[in-house]
Amino acid sequence: MSNKTLLQNTFEQLIAAIAPEKLINEQCRLNGNILTVLDTSYDLSRYKKIYLLGSGKAVVPMAITVQNLLKEHLSHTLLVGAYPLNGTLDNCDYIQSTHPLPSPQSVQAATALQEAMRAMKRDDLFIYLLSGGNSALVELPEEGITLAEFQDATSLMLHGGMPIDAINCVRKHLSQVKGGKLAEVTEAQGIVLVLSDVIGDDLHAIGSAPLYCDTTTFGDAVAQLKHFALFEKMPKSVRNHLREGEQGRRSETPKRAQKHIDHHILGSNTMVLQKAATLLREAGIETTVIAKPLQGDVAAVAQELLALAREPVSQTRCYLLGGEATVVVSGEGKGGRNQHLCLSLLDLLEGDTDITFLSAATDGIDGNSLAAGALIDLHSRVNAQINHLEPGHYLETFDSNTFFAKSGELLVPGPTHNNLLDIVMMLIEPKPTKGELNG
Repeated sequence: MSNKTLLQNTFEQLIAAIAPEKLINEQCRLNGNILTVLDTSYDLSRYKKIYLLGSGKAVVPMAITVQNLLKEHLSHTLLVGAYPLNGTLDNCDYIQSTHPLPSPQSVQAATALQEAMRAMKRDDLFIYLLSGGNSALVELPEEGITLAEFQDATSLMLHGGMPIDAINCVRKHLSQVKGGKLAEVTEAQGIVLVLSDVIGDDLHAIGSAPLYCDTTTFGDAVAQLKHFALFEKMPKSVRNHLREGEQGRRSETPKRAQKHIDHHILGSNTMVLQKAATLLREAGIETTVIAKPLQGDVAAVAQELLALAREPVSQTRCYLLGGEATVVVSGEGKGGRNQHLCLSLLDLLEGDTDITFLSAATDGIDGNSLAAGALIDLHSRVNAQINHLEPGHYLETFDSNTFFAKSGELLVPGPTHNNLLDIVMMLIEPKPTKGELNG
């Protein structure tokens, strides 16, 4: 088996191992009327009605699994997802929304969730399924900011090299349903089952925290935009709203979590790395998980990875990293941060390091492409030259997807209905000794 095939097979096995339905079945169980989530138990007989709500890329498989688990306990289900509804859901209202930019469907979804939460009583219980993608799928701009202006602001941040935590900081201060604001409209008890798409699994940041609380301020939002030279590019209504917030003329986001709403993290990027390491070790590969998260500018990340790859190893070794690098996009090409990272590394390779490299998004969709990422090795640079493909040109035009489509090195699993950040697998072979070189 080639190293490329090994890494591709490992990625495919990994996607199956972290499937939302599998994570829920592993960590949630029902015994009579007692629902246990991780180490916390809930007596469902205490509640008059039980509702299932949710939003995110993983919401459908999560909901199907929870419905199968709870069966007759549920009164109604309301879900917001990114994809067409595939699967059987009982007594369910489903809103297909948009990602990565909010849309009228996002506003419809936010309004429906608000109304459903407000209608619940103190003796009701809701189970909320929260996963990556929520920040765009569910949105209701603050008064004075139009949806078009919110879309412009979001697009500027996504293409301006801002990391997700900085983007979410701004979103929470422009939204009526983020930063704990959705939690304020209900007195019902809540259980939030979370698949984390945030480095460090910070509940203040996951999905822009619709049901938790916020530690950032209007001042932080302004500072983030100014740091990335984006504040003056924002629509006037957005700038005015944030300035008024800094001046205390707008209400801050809630700073205390609601005591009647519990959050449980069932999946994370740390879990992704652990499961990937297990799969590789079972295949006989020495594997090292790098604790430092994958973040920062893609070009700088590529340099750091190349330096790591050049460190001598005594046997075949695979390094695993997880997180989410950032790209400042200025071209009109097709691709995403994972493909751009692979192409950036390929552009640096000089044939002196026996490397096989995979970078992919666990949601199966990288940027504005239909690929999850790409997979390259020591021979990719030579093959590109033979086929008259110049990595530098495709980097400059931010068209990594076209490059790898032509080289045949794309990973295209399709949407995984999950989102636990990105994974990098970097397999290094030891350099041959002098005697081996001479035969």
